[in-house]
Amino acid sequence: MGTAAVLAFVTVFFGWLPNPFAEEPSPSPVKRPALEVLSRQFPEPARIPAEFKEGKSFRAGTTLATRLAFTLRNRGDLKAAITEFRFTVRREKALYGGTGPGGCLPNTGGDTEITANYDVDFSELTERGAPVTAVVKGAYDLAAGEVERVLFTIGGIESYDASLYLVDVEFREGAEKELIPAGTVAFLGPVDKAPDYLDWIHAVAPSDLTPCDDDLIRDVDRSLALADDHSPQVEGLKEDLEVLERRLNGGG
Repeated sequence: MGTAAVLAFVTVFFGWLPNPFAEEPSPSPVKRPALEVLSRQFPEPARIPAEFKEGKSFRAGTTLATRLAFTLRNRGDLKAAITEFRFTVRREKALYGGTGPGGCLPNTGGDTEITANYDVDFSELTERGAPVTAVVKGAYDLAAGEVERVLFTIGGIESYDASLYLVDVEFREGAEKELIPAGTVAFLGPVDKAPDYLDWIHAVAPSDLTPCDDDLIRDVDRSLALADDHSPQVEGLKEDLEVLERRLNGGG
């Protein structure tokens, strides 16, 4: 009887202790939003309302704006709230027409000022040059598992000549300190000045003329090597410069 009582006590006592051979339960996964960028696209430029100042007079009208769209997906378990987008011009390459030594001269014109409500305003580029950052505040909510397209208009670039812009895009989810990269894009601006330059380089590329800018092909190639996506206008520029490079290298 004594032995049986002791065994019963030991069995009960050790039944209170954790089993050293039992597997510990896995911690529950932390639920959180998880945003990713599926694509970056440049839809056709859009006309938006604008005010033109010429001297002391004003007139209402419209101006062309570059449009940039992002397709975002929330792979997480919780709703995502994007509180900020950041657009930073990393590089700006001026595109001047003209051939021969000393032929690269910027265009000049009147003092027309254009005021428009762009989503992304790069007007500081006129005075400061790159790098310049434009911040877009707002609340873009994306439910768990959902896909959404966010569209921005870009402008404020005051110039009589086209330039190639390389822009880094980031966004912030909620109150997180770290910004989430959304990719790097390249486009030409001002969007209404680009066609004249593209027509010019398209004519020069296969001809016997040489652009006065010796660094044109190199600088454009360097910028495009850093871009994840670029606008259709940049694609046209890229194709013509490939023709020019083959000709200059004796490839016809």
